[in-house]
Amino acid sequence: MTKSLIPMSQGDLYLLLPLAWQAYGEQLPRFAAYKSGYTAALADAQAAALAAAQALPDDAARSGQAEAVRQRLLPQLTEYLAAWYQLDGYIEEAYPDAYAAMRDAAGHRDYDAAGHYDWARAAALMAAADAFVRAHAADLRTAGQMPDGFPAALAAEAADVGALLGEYQALKGTAQQGTAAQQTANKALYDDYQKMNRDAQRIFRLQPDTARLFQTEYLLGLVRGPGQAGVRGTLTLPGGAPAAGVTVAVAGPKTAAAVSDEQGRYALAVPAGDYTLTFSGAGYAPQEAAVTVQAGVKKRADGVMGKG
Repeated sequence: MTKSLIPMSQGDLYLLLPLAWQAYGEQLPRFAAYKSGYTAALADAQAAALAAAQALPDDAARSGQAEAVRQRLLPQLTEYLAAWYQLDGYIEEAYPDAYAAMRDAAGHRDYDAAGHYDWARAAALMAAADAFVRAHAADLRTAGQMPDGFPAALAAEAADVGALLGEYQALKGTAQQGTAAQQTANKALYDDYQKMNRDAQRIFRLQPDTARLFQTEYLLGLVRGPGQAGVRGTLTLPGGAPAAGVTVAVAGPKTAAAVSDEQGRYALAVPAGDYTLTFSGAGYAPQEAAVTVQAGVKKRADGVMGKG
């Protein structure tokens, strides 16, 4: 498992960042007065970078593709191992005095490991068996009583395993690359936020109540539990699976928006008041809900998203 490059979960990061950059937007004149690089365009760029990172397939999607192929591969390997076991009988019949050595030459030492899904050993077994049958076909047919069609049948089983194994390994490699790409994107988002946060602490050194709006521990508290007034919740599909990538917008005394993370969670920091929540996203049926946020309370608004 690849080690995370940031000191929090991906889901927490994706919920924390909109809150941090929302606070940045509200205090933009102070930031712009401190450094010329602090502009509205910077917040827009960070929102776009976050959206791009969220659009990357998550771990479940990446591993799920490989696992689907693996589930097809396992029974095919079982078929091949059964065919190899038949070959073992022909070897014993053809070479009774050199049986152990000859079946080792056909890959027997890799057989048990292949049966426990050691894919390198499975590939070695198939290669050894193919070479052995090609080299000793005459003896296996005459003395070993091997049917004429057996070599082709064994080769066909090996080809099926090889094709699925290649697909599986390619998907595993892609999944690992995808995880690395997402972690790199997350690290860049986190570093950009922390750079802005450090400057926020300098700008608002004499205004601690404002400075804390950018601090990681404070923002994680908003994401994970009650604290400042706002709205938070978890969105699911009808079957109970998380609804990720849903845009949640709130309109009322204050406007804000967030996107649900891979666990279906979202969080919005807004003051007390009456709001209208809208839920939308590609593949989801739009929904609206009215909520009342009380002072100092994080209103919970969960939802079940139907497919659009």
